[in-house]
Amino acid sequence: MARLVIESGAEKGSVYPLDRPVNTVGRSVTNTIQIVDRRMSRNHLEIHIQGSRLVLKDLGSKNGTLLNGNASVAPVNLSNNDKIQVGDTIMRVEIGDTADHLVAEDGLDEATPVTASGLERDKEQSGSRFRILEEKQWGSTRSERRAGYSSNAQEALEKTSIQDFRMPNRRLEILYQVTDAIRSVFDLDALLDRIISIIQTVVRPDRTYLLLMDPNTGVLTPTVVKVRHGESPTEIKISSSIVQRCLKDGVSLLVSDASVDERFNSSESIIANAIRTAMVAPLIFKGGSIGVIYVDTQSRSAAFTEDELEMLTSIANQAAVAITNARLQTQILEQHKLAREMEIARTIQMNLLPKTYPDLPGYQLSAMSLPAKQVGGDYYDFLKMPDGRIGLAIADVSGKGVPAAILTATTRSYLQSETMHKESTLAQTVGRMNRMVHRDVTNDMYVTMALVAIDPVDGSLEYVNAGHTHPVLVSQNAKTEFLGEGGVFLGLDPDAIYISDKTTLPPGGVLVLYTDGVTDIQSTGGNRFGSEEFYELIHDKFHLSAEEIRNAIYQACLKHRGTAEQFDDFTLIVLKRLDFNESEID
Repeated sequence: MARLVIESGAEKGSVYPLDRPVNTVGRSVTNTIQIVDRRMSRNHLEIHIQGSRLVLKDLGSKNGTLLNGNASVAPVNLSNNDKIQVGDTIMRVEIGDTADHLVAEDGLDEATPVTASGLERDKEQSGSRFRILEEKQWGSTRSERRAGYSSNAQEALEKTSIQDFRMPNRRLEILYQVTDAIRSVFDLDALLDRIISIIQTVVRPDRTYLLLMDPNTGVLTPTVVKVRHGESPTEIKISSSIVQRCLKDGVSLLVSDASVDERFNSSESIIANAIRTAMVAPLIFKGGSIGVIYVDTQSRSAAFTEDELEMLTSIANQAAVAITNARLQTQILEQHKLAREMEIARTIQMNLLPKTYPDLPGYQLSAMSLPAKQVGGDYYDFLKMPDGRIGLAIADVSGKGVPAAILTATTRSYLQSETMHKESTLAQTVGRMNRMVHRDVTNDMYVTMALVAIDPVDGSLEYVNAGHTHPVLVSQNAKTEFLGEGGVFLGLDPDAIYISDKTTLPPGGVLVLYTDGVTDIQSTGGNRFGSEEFYELIHDKFHLSAEEIRNAIYQACLKHRGTAEQFDDFTLIVLKRLDFNESEID
């Protein structure tokens, strides 16, 4: 699926799927993709999906649209990694492998195949960057070997003997077989099992332990344990003194007749286990230890040799690289999985937000929501209530990612369902929602919410605040009122009681509903924007339109944050009742 990746601007890091025939972009909530940028028009541009093409169309915007640095007015085809700039926002176009043959990176509608029988590309084909010519001067094939691991490598290793370790060429061949056996295994558990099997096959100890260092805690723990003859050890017996010496000095060690070795004769573990001979080799990658391989025997008549220690060290060196690669591969897969999960969650969240504002003659309404780290738990909604009032709801779901997005979706569903009951008071509506949310939440999740119902005729308000930041009401006479009456968070106590309160939004007055991501926003020095600064800003700007007040708050927070990361969701609703002398500002 094609998508837009925001590379700069206020929403840097956000990802928007292009999944509709016509995808609109602008700062208005009515767009498919809403981006808050003061230099972006309400409805700025469109991206059309026309068969196998993506087409960019500027909608006569005031500040224009740049495509790859050039002004774009007429409709133009988009290619993979094209960059669209509007104001401070740069959007990169990504066209995925599954995008039904959308325009490819080289500008061709479809990739031209290169066949085995005819390697030369069509000479007259436009847009081709290269030609592949068949070279006929090669000699005949003398031998071949199938690439990748096969059972032949394991069979070859099983034929090794101690005498092989004394011959340099044979030793090199064994190491090649070891590398061949482990190089393409990226599942960590399977890789560790194969490494242990190779060591048991080549060195033939009684016991083999592979211990890995936890990347987070630095604790060395046994990860794989193998005992010859298929025995299942009930406990791990290992000489910690030998392992500690190996890690401390960063060298492989060979202990012959360990019970009388002067370096370790005080070690109770060696004496208790009657270790006849043991070897330990560190797993070192780029100068750092990631673990050790430890082998020992009690039954072997002859001690391990220097040649076997050298072989174990070589295997450990190969294993350290393979283990590190497997870990990196796992991290990459997890990152891709998380990125996909976050993209799904963001799509869920953005689809929950209202696409249009309710019709409110004599009022202005403006809202925005910017999730932190692509997706969060903030939510707002507008509701048509059975008695003719208009409901404004704002909520903050604890947590981030898919769990928060799912809880947000269920909360929205409950809210829209419960507000349709004609016989219910606002307090009863919130009480029933609380019981349903309590039934669904897990892991200490909860929801804060402020629900306001306004009568457009006279501006009378009824509200319930369920543990949310207090909405602010400012009148023309600079009187400030905070809507705090209600009850506890949704989901904490199924038997919680909620109460409502009433007030009035007078002509010229402004009501601001917000989440704590507004007042808790921090500068690079860790200073909060703060409630007092927020209230002063509303007082200073309340004579402006609702959209201008919203933008002024956002710009002030953005300026305060500077280059610091947005760590919490930013959601805001501004409702202004017009004075009879005011005319609505577009």
